[in-house]
Amino acid sequence: MYTILSISDSDKHRNSAIQEYEKRLGKMVCIENIKPAKNWSQEQIIKQDTENIIQILNKKYQQHYKILMSKDGKLLTTEELEKTVHKQNHVVFIIWWPYGLQENQLDSITNEKIWLWKITLPHWLAKLTLIEQIYRCETIRSGKSYHY
Repeated sequence: MYTILSISDSDKHRNSAIQEYEKRLGKMVCIENIKPAKNWSQEQIIKQDTENIIQILNKKYQQHYKILMSKDGKLLTTEELEKTVHKQNHVVFIIWWPYGLQENQLDSITNEKIWLWKITLPHWLAKLTLIEQIYRCETIRSGKSYHY
């Protein structure tokens, strides 16, 4: 089971590709979108969003393997990601909003930091890329070719 915990306003205009992977993965994946804090300074928004993520992780995902998507994380190939998630029953990926999060506040409650790309992507495209990589991990796990 995979959860993508995402600070996100709305993906409704670009959601069809994400929904296609949700359909392919079925009950194996859940995307939980969290509304970002607003109407404050950037520093206050980062603080509030971080606190919201921590509360949700502690309340709903305490027993899950938690992976923070971070530019400071390990750069992984699809195969390396599959080996990482293969060992876990429940994985939560945390994608943050453009302002970022206080990563040092999350260090004690996340299991690791990873990065799948060295480029900066718009938030919705990062989410799409991540769910596509989860799909590839599952095709590898099931013994199917993931290069079509």
